[in-house]
Amino acid sequence: MNDDQYSVVSSQQSGKRLISFFFAVSCLLTSNYCLNSFAADGKRSGFLQEADLAYQRGHLKRSTELYEKAVQEDPANADAFLSLGVNYAEEEKWDQSLEALKKAGELDAKNAEAFINLSLVYLEKEDYDNAVTFARKAVGLTPGNAKAHHTLGLALEGAGETVKALAAYKKGAAGDRKNTDIWLSIGNLYSRQSDLKEAREAYEKAISADPNNIFAYSNIAYVIQEMGENKKAIEYMRRAVEIAPEDALAWYDLGHAYTEEGQTAQAVQAFEKSVSLDANFYKACLSLALAYEKERQLSKAAEYYTKAMSLTDDPRLKEAILRQITRSNE
Repeated sequence: MNDDQYSVVSSQQSGKRLISFFFAVSCLLTSNYCLNSFAADGKRSGFLQEADLAYQRGHLKRSTELYEKAVQEDPANADAFLSLGVNYAEEEKWDQSLEALKKAGELDAKNAEAFINLSLVYLEKEDYDNAVTFARKAVGLTPGNAKAHHTLGLALEGAGETVKALAAYKKGAAGDRKNTDIWLSIGNLYSRQSDLKEAREAYEKAISADPNNIFAYSNIAYVIQEMGENKKAIEYMRRAVEIAPEDALAWYDLGHAYTEEGQTAQAVQAFEKSVSLDANFYKACLSLALAYEKERQLSKAAEYYTKAMSLTDDPRLKEAILRQITRSNE
């Protein structure tokens, strides 16, 4: 393979969903909302209750406005500040979130959820020292809280203390064997360390905990591919697109796996589906062009090479794609 073609082909590799450390942080942060906001229904009335209802109906901005009114109405209400802090985090207003969550912690020094969320927001800001400090406070207050241990693991992993992070994850998993998110974090950590056997086992446990979790199927498929079992990986990727048929990345990964098996016709179908879901998905457009070329559908190949070229700012890739178009027409 010449250098020009290598540049095109190498740019179409698997999406690698599993490596997203901060995605795990964001998921855990937003998953805390229901526990934070609705844990004390009897105490919630007025603006606070209205804000809860607005949030449940998907009106984030309106719920934030109502939580702001709630803390003005009752500046000693820790629950109101906690809910406001989580809302600010969902809006990526990190400094405002920290201010509200710290106030919640001051008003209720035993509120582990405030410290969990403080840790997660500091993680988003890549302030690992503070993230570890507040996660440890949450663990100290609720040593049996799986989310607290999970948060501590994320903070420690962010700080580069992977051995301690793994120990924290495992404590969390021991307290909640059905917590899919913790098993995913364990699998991701092992995967980043290239410990594929342990990563695979962790993802299998994630699937056992939640048989409909697309991330578990995608991640185990990536690991199995790395282990040289591409046909087995395809089985997991098929399951991923069954669970999430509107996920462009899942279809792209399935197409990539078919390509590795030399099943070009199936790859074309998967890439076509991916592009239909996300017309600006560069890797899917490029991969579809390459697959069409292998199938000798040259006009379609040229169409998607051109589309891919419009989606990248890398001049070397643009040049390589142009040369690929020229070669495909020779």
